[in-house]
Amino acid sequence: MQFQHIAGVGTRLWRWSRNSGTQPRLLHAAKAAAAAALAWVVARHVPGVAAEYPYYAPLGAVVAMQTTVFAGLRSGLQTLVGIALGIAVAAFTMWVGDPGILAVALAVGVGVLVGGFRILGEGSSWVSTAALFVLLVGGAHAEGYSLGYLVQMAVGVVVGLLVNFLVFPPLHFWDAERRIDQVNSVLATHLDGLADVLEQGKRDERAWDQAQDRLDRAIADVRGRVSIAQESRRINPRGALRGSRARLQRDGSRFRALERVAWYTTDLTELVARSGPVSANLGRPDEAFTTPLVRAIRQVAAMIRGEHPPEEGDRAIAELEDALDASHEQPSDVAVTSTALVSLRGIVESERRATQDADTETGPADAPRRGLRARWELRGRKRGRKRGH
Repeated sequence: MQFQHIAGVGTRLWRWSRNSGTQPRLLHAAKAAAAAALAWVVARHVPGVAAEYPYYAPLGAVVAMQTTVFAGLRSGLQTLVGIALGIAVAAFTMWVGDPGILAVALAVGVGVLVGGFRILGEGSSWVSTAALFVLLVGGAHAEGYSLGYLVQMAVGVVVGLLVNFLVFPPLHFWDAERRIDQVNSVLATHLDGLADVLEQGKRDERAWDQAQDRLDRAIADVRGRVSIAQESRRINPRGALRGSRARLQRDGSRFRALERVAWYTTDLTELVARSGPVSANLGRPDEAFTTPLVRAIRQVAAMIRGEHPPEEGDRAIAELEDALDASHEQPSDVAVTSTALVSLRGIVESERRATQDADTETGPADAPRRGLRARWELRGRKRGRKRGH
């Protein structure tokens, strides 16, 4: 019994560390530390004048230790190009005159100007930095210092890239999938709040601005994580594993579907909470429309959470359609309700697409399950086991 308790705590701790992103951060930190240490060892055996500046190699390793192998390669190359340009700027400055206040100002000014090209990326800030280092630290030995600086940074970048490539090269599929799943909760909460507003006939403009801002931030965050997941497969030996490409395509499809869900939700919010039934000068719609509309919104929110099968959402929308078909009066209410119906249908169909190939309960590392129905059936089995226990 005690062993089962300890095992349960260990499992929960493992899941927390994975869901919170602690595991990849710890791995990344350990790899960065190892790369810096290895770069320092290698740098001390570099021949020539570069051996006098080994402390730049660990810095180069840290520059190359990015969240993806491709990002590390890009960052490393851009940094080296930026340093080379900075050395050229420093050479031009020293050719103009002796180091001094004007020389420092000129090096920084020209460095910032040259670094303004977007193609340099992360290397842009290194142009003026390298120019100052060569000008002020290198001084009378600027030529040897420049060579050592550039060579040792290159050594560190190579070491960092090798470590990142060979030691558990990161794939960020899980992180993207976890955030996609979490957006479902944000969307469902948003819809529940919309149903409350419609039911009570009160609106709070500031509250809806905040709710919409949360939804926009969540979508933007997922977009960034999906982009990182796509990038993590490039120049990555693990990216060639069977199923990784299909998994990446599935995540992209889910995100595009979620964007459509968010768009329809925003449209429904504008219709109901801002310019529609509970906006100023209009008041609440007739109960014949309010009750089925509220029910439909709540059922769609429950479907997004995975608490009900998709048929429950379809059934609630069908009831709303019946109420609409039965009425030929109150044209403004009919127009609002029919437009809301289109948005709800769009949410349901988009959510089906978003979850047709993933199970938000077990996560991507577990046995695959398919569709909203499978997710709902899984939730029902878990509840049944708890009641039986």
